[in-house]
Parts: sequence; C-alpha cells; structure tokens
Amino acid sequence: MLNRSYKEFSQIYDILMSDTDYEKWTSFIAEKIDGRKVLEAACGTGNITRLLADKNFKVTAFDLSQDMLMRAYEKLGRNPRVKLLNMDMTKFKIDDRFDAAVCCCDGVNYINKNEIRDFFNNVYNHLNKNSGFIFDLSTQYKYETMFNDTYVYDDGEIFYVWENSADESNDTVNIEINFFIKDASDKYNRINEIQTQYIHKSEEVVSLLNEIGFKNIKIYDDYSDESCRDNSLRAVFVCEKGN
Repeated sequence: MLNRSYKEFSQIYDILMSDTDYEKWTSFIAEKIDGRKVLEAACGTGNITRLLADKNFKVTAFDLSQDMLMRAYEKLGRNPRVKLLNMDMTKFKIDDRFDAAVCCCDGVNYINKNEIRDFFNNVYNHLNKNSGFIFDLSTQYKYETMFNDTYVYDDGEIFYVWENSADESNDTVNIEINFFIKDASDKYNRINEIQTQYIHKSEEVVSLLNEIGFKNIKIYDDYSDESCRDNSLRAVFVCEKGN
C-alpha cells in the first residue's frame, strides 16, 4: 500500500511543482559552472536533469525513490546525455569524477545534520579540482513564517490539506499532506504523504563546507544574482572544491 501511494504521489509531484521556474534555475546553474559533466543528487522526476541535458551537459543523476526515477525515465527516454541511478545521497559511490554537482528542490532539507556532512563529503570526493557545487535550502525564515499553519488547496481536480508541526528541539518540521485526486468516475482517491524536513542554518552550512574543503562560498537568493537576505525563502549555495 505504501509503495502504491508513493508511486501515485510521484505522478502528481509535477502538478504540485508546476509554478517552479526550472528554466530560471537551470540558467543560473549553467552560468555558475564550468565543464560539461554534472552530477545531480536527489533529481526527483528529472525536471532539472532534462533542462541541463538540453543545454548539452552530460548529467549523471540519482534519486532514492525508484518511482520518482520512473517518472524521470518517462520524460527523458533514451537521452544519450543522461544516466539515471537509484542511490542514497548520503551513501552514493560512482566510479567517475565530475566538473560540477547540483542538488535542487530542497533535497538537502530532507537529510539531518549528520547526514549532511556525509553528503557534502561524498560530493567533494566525486568532484574534480576547482569544480563547482550548487545546492539550495529552504531557509529557517521560511520554516518559521510559512510552515506554521494548515494549508488547503482545491483546483477541482486535486484537493489537499497540508499540515505542519515544528519540533524546535531538533530543528525539524513534520509534514502531513492528505491528497484527494478525482478519477474518471468523479470519485476522489486519497493519498497520504508524511515527510520530515530539517532546518539547516546558513552559518552552520558554511562552516561545514569550509571544514570539508570547499572554497569561494557564496549564498544567493532563490537562483538570482541577488545575495541571500534575512527574509529569503530559498538560499542557493555556490562553492568550489578546493585543492
């Protein structure tokens, strides 16, 4: 039952993310990195993957969810510039080195403070010297201001209730989303999705990146060239592998 539900969730994921400006994100990434071989962690249904490949990057992308990868395969087909893998972002090991690494759509918010160290170390070890690393985070400000309430959405085809509960003792937000999807017979099927997201403070992330060996760390506001502010909702980190 859980596998079927998550498969169904992967099929509506793109509908829920339909207002995301992936073109803007990908253009920002392309401008900030050199080289053509890109490693993409937590690729989801392959929206960034496809756009990077369209820009002639060679992308090795992975995700923990096989169902998300199935959706990505549907979009990408047999694209010769893309390799999709089923891997854990904290434990991945690929026999290759890359010119850049990216992780978008809050992928890092789904791992805890110990796992984020493992992830950063893994990325560092898979990059060529002076290669770029770009990833985003939903900010502490976003969680404190936007994840305090219950949200209801209804467009006639999809109805969902999104409930959040914060645990300040370990900087986590527990999320429960109940989706009701109308089928061909006008009946609603229920999908229940439960997630935990972790709040990572920017100063702690910068300190960890420095400790691991990344350099030239900059933080931008939501894939723009503006610097991240105290009220930014999405922080985008851009850094390089050191010597």
